[in-house]
Amino acid sequence: MWWADYSVGMRDGGVVGSEIRGRILSCVEACDAMVVVSEDCAEACLALCGNGVITGCFIAALDCGEVCSLTSRVLSWHSSYDRPVATAILEVCVEACLASTGACERMADLYGPWNTCSVACRRVEDACTELLAVFELATRESL
Repeated sequence: MWWADYSVGMRDGGVVGSEIRGRILSCVEACDAMVVVSEDCAEACLALCGNGVITGCFIAALDCGEVCSLTSRVLSWHSSYDRPVATAILEVCVEACLASTGACERMADLYGPWNTCSVACRRVEDACTELLAVFELATRESL
């Protein structure tokens, strides 16, 4: 498996392959859940009469869902691994989640009962950030 490469040659007590696998799994699960949440959010936006805030939330939700879907797929591929590509995708995923969180929170300010996707966005943001940190630690330890 591609992530097993991280455990090769590392000192005892360092980052192990199982930690990386666990972080990848957490990130994939969070991204997959976010795809569903973002589609629900976009659908709820469509049900409202449109204005700039609603349109912004709709587009941010769709963008976030697409980026999360891509992130999940790339992290799930075991046959080839390109750390710079995975890192770039994780960073884009964090940015998409930040944008979607902001848009959802603006909607919540305008529509009190609005069910925001902020919790799901933050879960993905945290999972991606944690995986990036583990990748960085694994790289430093392998040097």
